Amino acid sequence: MIDFQEFISHFNQGISIPAEGVQPKLLQELLERVEGRPEEQVINHVLLRSLPQAYYSTDNLGHFGLAASDYCHFTSPIRRYPDLAVHRVLKDALSGGTKNKDHPVDLEKVARQASLTERRAMEAERDIVNLKKCQYVADKVGEICHGMITSVHAFGFFVELQEFFIEGLVHVSSLEDDFYQYEEERHRLIGMNRRREFTIGTKVDVTVYKVDLDRREIDFRLLDEIRVPGSGGRGARKKKSRK
Repeated sequence: MIDFQEFISHFNQGISIPAEGVQPKLLQELLERVEGRPEEQVINHVLLRSLPQAYYSTDNLGHFGLAASDYCHFTSPIRRYPDLAVHRVLKDALSGGTKNKDHPVDLEKVARQASLTERRAMEAERDIVNLKKCQYVADKVGEICHGMITSVHAFGFFVELQEFFIEGLVHVSSLEDDFYQYEEERHRLIGMNRRREFTIGTKVDVTVYKVDLDRREIDFRLLDEIRVPGSGGRGARKKKSRK
């Protein structure tokens, strides 16, 4: 949250983090302030990535996203094992207490196991989805696509295609018009000479350059021109690389 606080300061926005920690209302007020502004999308995106993953626990910590002080994982129909565990506890309580006192349900163990298996399932799902995405664009090498930068790193930036909602990497080594410096606190790459910048939310045109099915990786190459939100027109044309 401190890193996020520093990031939004570049947009003349701020949050005051209380000693007891950030409350949902504080972030909701921020999102309402930036609604409709040019930086709305990038702030929403970075905020989402700043929040830790949820996990199952026997401690009643509430639900941050729902701003609920009391929360219990309970759905109908039953979709996950934690739902079933809660059903069993309620059924046992309504019947007058634990039927088998010698072997009570170890809810802490259930919570740990459920958190672990959920992470594992998410990783497996992500892997197969990435494989299918790679297979889908494998025959589209060379095609021109429109997209938006979704994350920026020292090694380059990821672009999500508008047409297919598929992400690929534009590696920094392919940006031959300048030397680019990574500014982590602002989530951007910026050229040292021409001050051309790539940040979350920037709209770009790319071509599908290479697809690696084994590594589940898609590489893009940036076209000569780039559209930057708020620039009012086209960006600088990329210089041709020297032979």
